[in-house]
Amino acid sequence: MKAIDKHERKRITELWDKAQSLVGDETITPRIIVAGKTGVGKSSLLNALLKNNVYETGVIPTTRNNNEEIWNSGNGDIVVIDAPGLGEAEAPNIKENSDYKDNIKQLSELDAHILLLVLKCDDRALKLEKDFIEAWNHSPILRKLPVIIAINQIDKMKPVRYWDPNHLNLKTPQDEKEKNIRTYIDYVSSLTVFEKYSLKKRIIPVSAGESYNDPEQYGIKNLKETLYKTLPDAAKTIFSKAAELKNKEARRIVKNYSSGVAAAVGGNFLPGSDALVIAPIQIAMIIHLGKLHDINISKSTASGFFASAGMSFTGRFIAQELISFMPIFKNIIGPPLAFGLTYSLGTGINELLGNGKIEATEQEFKNIVRKQRVETEKAVNKFKSIK
Repeated sequence: MKAIDKHERKRITELWDKAQSLVGDETITPRIIVAGKTGVGKSSLLNALLKNNVYETGVIPTTRNNNEEIWNSGNGDIVVIDAPGLGEAEAPNIKENSDYKDNIKQLSELDAHILLLVLKCDDRALKLEKDFIEAWNHSPILRKLPVIIAINQIDKMKPVRYWDPNHLNLKTPQDEKEKNIRTYIDYVSSLTVFEKYSLKKRIIPVSAGESYNDPEQYGIKNLKETLYKTLPDAAKTIFSKAAELKNKEARRIVKNYSSGVAAAVGGNFLPGSDALVIAPIQIAMIIHLGKLHDINISKSTASGFFASAGMSFTGRFIAQELISFMPIFKNIIGPPLAFGLTYSLGTGINELLGNGKIEATEQEFKNIVRKQRVETEKAVNKFKSIK
């Protein structure tokens, strides 16, 4: 690995401190409220989302206070808050249709990020759910939180015996089962209290299946991605690890920091000082990618990545590569080039970290950057079009 000289090593120590302030508390634990009547398959759905038997299924609930649990996937912890009160008459000390106001008040004090409301497909007795959402929307705290509605157990829609999730067509339904499922989705979407969630594409049909790894599940990936997209940015990293969406999160991290570098360069009016503006943001990106892959990035690790990338804070090698396949950069400097440099650096480091490597030779890094030419070119062109 190419060594960084003493002067640059001193600079990286100074820039490291700036980078730490930029990273801040980038990762927080996602906190998801899950609501739904008994029998809608909440536990099965949570297990399917994590591909693990995190929750017991088929167990009559016994705790009727808002029950906060740690959802441990082995890749990251998520706090799941059970919101009882939707008609669970068999639970002690709870009467059906009771204490919505008290329950909503308790939920508003739990600092959650999102509500996942689970419905059972073809259940048209939705008064409890409608009352719950109306009470939710009357809370000045909770109504600010996004709501996602999962319509579960679509596989049990009539005709029950027929189920072929790999060929299910709900956009232009053809057979009886597809038409029945589509009719129910449209019914839920038409209810006044749920209309706005339909417009935001947050009503998701799913089948959790008989076990967490059931090959005949449906819609689980879509639900995962909708949850991920809807969570605040600071909660996305941990959720992406738990829900097997690390590649999506890596792209978001790299894109966000690349845009940050471009903005910093665009607003920098001191000649010859772009490297001092760019480097802390790039180091912060490396630290954040390390968190995604559960790798602690040290100053020496970050220094090594810059050396192997041929960067020396000015992007010699990557700049040459960008110019080789995007000649327009010969005549354009500033934000687009800064974006491309950082994006290429980030995608390269993400691949290394994803393979458990915290160092690489310059040649290894060159090979990675060249392999990712098409992705980098698309990202830069999209950045320029938005600009």
